[in-house]
Amino acid sequence: MKLILKRPFALLLLCVAMVIGAAGITASAQDGATATPAAAVTREVINEGHPDAAPGQVLQLVRYTIPPNMLLPVHIHPGIQVVVVESGTLHYTVVEGSVPITRAAAEGTPALTEQLTSGQETDFGPGDRFVEPAGMVHFGENRTGKPVVLLVASLFEADAPPSTLVEVSPVATPPVAEEAFCRSGVVTTYTDRASLPH
Repeated sequence: MKLILKRPFALLLLCVAMVIGAAGITASAQDGATATPAAAVTREVINEGHPDAAPGQVLQLVRYTIPPNMLLPVHIHPGIQVVVVESGTLHYTVVEGSVPITRAAAEGTPALTEQLTSGQETDFGPGDRFVEPAGMVHFGENRTGKPVVLLVASLFEADAPPSTLVEVSPVATPPVAEEAFCRSGVVTTYTDRASLPH
């Protein structure tokens, strides 16, 4: 106790150093938090082949994983895709075109077949299936806290990107960041739904 009372200036310097050090740690932690990359949609090619009956095209089996609260940009595909929802709930909107849908059978109820057309939207759950024709304009969204996993068989031109962004009227366009959506391999972040204005 006598040491502290005799050296108040040293004690003051020690306290100031501790406060500045703590502020620096907090600032570093905050900087690290802002530098953390957002979740990304992944496109994993499970297998592929080049069918003799479709020269210049590639047939792929792909697993897409869409993170929670993710909104994808409006886009088209250069060929046909046949999709089944493996897990999660995908909110899906057709901007232009139509999509044949087969709902999963449930507890003795046979699978239902329907058509989703321009301007319509729906939710797909596990076991639901749909076919995306080439050039059909659409977007999807994971509005839940769990990932959506889709298994997709696609037949595209071998050198074409798996998706192409499409500009549509502002009313129909979801407000998303459109980074690297068209690249093959890992698809980077579209938009974290939680960051959108409410």
